[in-house]
Amino acid sequence: MEKDLLTGDNDGSGVFTIPRHPVRRRLHGVERFVTTRGGEYFFLPSLSALRWLADLGA
Repeated sequence: MEKDLLTGDNDGSGVFTIPRHPVRRRLHGVERFVTTRGGEYFFLPSLSALRWLADLGA
């Protein structure tokens, strides 16, 4: 399985295939585009949940 060049954690030694017709093209040793330094998840309540919370305070 190949890793995505833009969003995957590519270590620079992988293979990436470009699907073409009639012959596909394979790239070897593609350099890393993205370096992940950390990550966060942000969850927001829906509008109905915000209305419910607003009604609790009223």
